[in-house]
Amino acid sequence: MSQTLQLTTGQAGVPALAANSSITNALAGQSVEYFGSKAGILTLYANADAVGVQHTLFLNDGQDIKTVIPPGSSLSIASTTGKLKTNEDFIGQWPVPSGIRLVWGLVNTTGGAIVARGMFVIS
Repeated sequence: MSQTLQLTTGQAGVPALAANSSITNALAGQSVEYFGSKAGILTLYANADAVGVQHTLFLNDGQDIKTVIPPGSSLSIASTTGKLKTNEDFIGQWPVPSGIRLVWGLVNTTGGAIVARGMFVIS
């Protein structure tokens, strides 16, 4: 059985990605933020509506932090504004042990607000 979470900055409890700002963890308060008692596979799809959005992904078990996507990694631009396409916006797939907190940070390096979106699939 798998779980999928789609999120968009500025919607459904996710902060907006304002000009020259950052979101420490866009997954804060979301259903996939914490892995429970089972390990799984995480697949990430993501994009932004314009250039200038960087992202990072960490796995935090409370004692150690593992960098999955290094800080400063750029998000690709959506081929269709406002849409996330699994055949175009694949970022990666990783094994995740149980008892992990996912931390997906976003940084807007531009002078204007930008919408970013991600889809987290856990199987």
